[in-house]
Amino acid sequence: MTVLLAHPKALALLMFLPLALFLRRRGRPPALPLGDIAPALAALSPSRLAALPMACRLLGLAALVLALAGPRLAEETAAYQGRGIDIMLVVDLSESMAAMDMRLADRTVTRLEAVADAAGRFAANHPGDRIGLVAFGSRAYAVMPPSADRLALTEALARLAVGAAGKRTAMGDGLGLAVKRLSDAPGLSRLAVVFGDGRSNAGEVSPEDAAKAASERGVTVYSVGVGGDEPAPFLVTHPLLGSQIVTEKAAVDATTLAAMAKATGGAYYRAGDAADLDAAVAALSDAARSDMVPVESVRDIPLAPLCAAVATSLLTVAAGLAATRFLRLP
Repeated sequence: MTVLLAHPKALALLMFLPLALFLRRRGRPPALPLGDIAPALAALSPSRLAALPMACRLLGLAALVLALAGPRLAEETAAYQGRGIDIMLVVDLSESMAAMDMRLADRTVTRLEAVADAAGRFAANHPGDRIGLVAFGSRAYAVMPPSADRLALTEALARLAVGAAGKRTAMGDGLGLAVKRLSDAPGLSRLAVVFGDGRSNAGEVSPEDAAKAASERGVTVYSVGVGGDEPAPFLVTHPLLGSQIVTEKAAVDATTLAAMAKATGGAYYRAGDAADLDAAVAALSDAARSDMVPVESVRDIPLAPLCAAVATSLLTVAAGLAATRFLRLP
């Protein structure tokens, strides 16, 4: 942020304030202060109290001069130009996404945590493009529509929780809802990126029908199968034994995920570990090409009204003090 002045020469008026103070003190005869000292001000010396109206007056005049100079705060903002592309992230919240067979920053995490991080990094590679979010478990629901607001998307990804939409997997409903949200999107292209692992076993729409609808509406589907092939550890809470780690099979349904992508001209990526997920993010970012280009954008925040308000307040206080507590008679 940078502070700029529309009329910097106006600041020269500040030089006259000390002169005005000097002439006022030199030419004014001694006066008798009226009024009792309030209990709250008893500890202050009379000389300092007597200077309070003048101090408010000088500060008010200084703020008024600053307002005349036309200060403004120039804030550089991120802006992009182009039609861009429209993307819907489709994230699996079924119970199998709680499998702890992924690594993130040298720690073991669930598949969902790894997906949220990967989706965030993918979104960061597409500044200016509109990205929305759909989640699905036993049912599908829209978390947010396509938007360029990356902070809102990051917060939405962080709030995703395994089981929030039920324990089962309505993958077709999830993709179908994403396709519906993209139907009228204005971008150069429309993409749905599905992050999941399990076999679709719930919902009203099959993955095949959802992929067919996507193809008919010009939506390209990319899918990422998350998780390893071996039995994976799960953190479960036993009513008597408390938290425990159990190992269960949580195979990835690569066939369905690949078929959805193939039906729309997209691609399927297998992410069995963190390195594979990083590679999938890089490949997705390369495949989702956009025409968005950064442009210089500066947002001006005028400060003159604030300075004028401060000046008015200080001068009003000075006038009030001079007419009451610090009234002086010749």
